[in-house]
Amino acid sequence: MLLQPVGGLAVRDDSMPTPDPPARASDDSRTRYIRPLLLAAVAAFFVYHGWSPASPLQLALGGVFAILAALAVTGRLFVPRHQTVAINIGISLAFLDQVFAGLEWDAMGQALARANYWLLGPAFAIVVLTLFLRTWRWQWLLRSVGKVPFAAAFRATCLGIGANMVLPARAGEFLRVFALGRATGYAKTAIFATLVIERILDGLTILLLLAGVMLLGVHSDQLHYLGIVGGAFYLAALVALLVFFYRQAWLVAIVRHLLPANWAERAIQLLDAFGDGLHVLRNGRQLLVVSAQSVVIWVAIALSFYPVMLAFEYGAPVPLFAPFLLTPLLALGLTLPGAPGGIGIMQYMAVLALQLSMATTGAVLAGDFAEQAAAFSVLMHLSQAVPEIAFGLWAFLSAGLSWREVGAREVRSVT
Repeated sequence: MLLQPVGGLAVRDDSMPTPDPPARASDDSRTRYIRPLLLAAVAAFFVYHGWSPASPLQLALGGVFAILAALAVTGRLFVPRHQTVAINIGISLAFLDQVFAGLEWDAMGQALARANYWLLGPAFAIVVLTLFLRTWRWQWLLRSVGKVPFAAAFRATCLGIGANMVLPARAGEFLRVFALGRATGYAKTAIFATLVIERILDGLTILLLLAGVMLLGVHSDQLHYLGIVGGAFYLAALVALLVFFYRQAWLVAIVRHLLPANWAERAIQLLDAFGDGLHVLRNGRQLLVVSAQSVVIWVAIALSFYPVMLAFEYGAPVPLFAPFLLTPLLALGLTLPGAPGGIGIMQYMAVLALQLSMATTGAVLAGDFAEQAAAFSVLMHLSQAVPEIAFGLWAFLSAGLSWREVGAREVRSVT
């Protein structure tokens, strides 16, 4: 169910001639210190939280990230790509610290032991249903590219979502595009364009859910901040997409003016192929259908959280709106950098959603609420990851893919 940001992705279309790439420049002197500063910020976070009362683990983590920041300044022993990985891990560890630091581990273990694991059954079933629903919507988006069999789209969807649970940098999106392009022969750039529309539809839908929950009386500074930042990002992305689609000739003229002839032709071919995947924007009926499908998908995703919420005892009933608050919090939170699968971010947002939901109802909570909420965050993550990874592995094996083929020939990440 992870919401993948569209930034940081690039898809190569083998049906087009590729000119020799220019030499890759080293980090600009003005930006070379950004990663070290971020590593230093992570170090400062752990030192601050571990100083009083003294926490050896937090102080040790602060020391590790301080050393990494010092190494990153030189750029010799610690290359930029590894710096990015360390930053992502540090962010996830910081979120995990916010959830689990100070908990009574025995109480959390008891919460997990007393949980109703039978409720994982309906949660698993709904997660699998969302895979079919997302494939159904993607088929509609792909109509502008060509006729795509449901089986091929389903395998690619499962592969991409499952891979995002275990691979860094949202690499599942690369695999999704590659797998469908390989199975159908359609241009990968056009397929990628449909994913851009999908991500924007997802973003606008979760903002709609967030607005609905806030109308029910759930308010906090975190919600307002997420709503403003998320709304600005997705509306800007939508405007950029519309400008690209309806002013493509203007963009082509700019490309011809700015780039050398051979690079301009290559860029224009990519723009044309990308535009082929955006024709849903001209079809009002198709756009209405995929928008409605997006609402159905995210309602189903929200419902997949509810059985797991009911598996624990918080001292008060779980409000019906709680999973609909958790959904936009998770989706917007997962646009942040972090470890694969949203580790840490998912736990933090799960606990925050429960806290805000219970605070809204004014319920009297159990003394071990913090441990119960943390236990829920762990089981909720597993309820999403297990079926998604299982179906992703099935899709990978059934498609006859190999890591060497995918990594060496078709997919590259831009970091």
